[in-house]
Amino acid sequence: MTLNKAQIKMMQEEMYAELIQILMEEYGYTQDKAMETLYNSDTFARLQDADTGLYYQSPGYVYSFLSSELNLCDYRR
Repeated sequence: MTLNKAQIKMMQEEMYAELIQILMEEYGYTQDKAMETLYNSDTFARLQDADTGLYYQSPGYVYSFLSSELNLCDYRR
C-alpha cells in the first residue's frame, strides 16, 4: 500500500506529538522545551524525510534514536 503525502504528513505529526509527550514524561520538560528539543534534533530532521520511513515506525523505536542523540550530544546544556 502506498501512502499519499497527506497521509505521511498526518503520521509524521502524530509521531511528533507522541515524542513530545515522551520527552515531557521522561525528562520533565515543559511542552515548549520538549518541542524545542525535538524540533532542533537530528531525529526530527530524519522524521521529516519521508524516504527514511521513520514516520512509519513506533514512537518507542523513534524515541530510542532521539534519546541516544540527546544523551550522546548532551543537548540539554
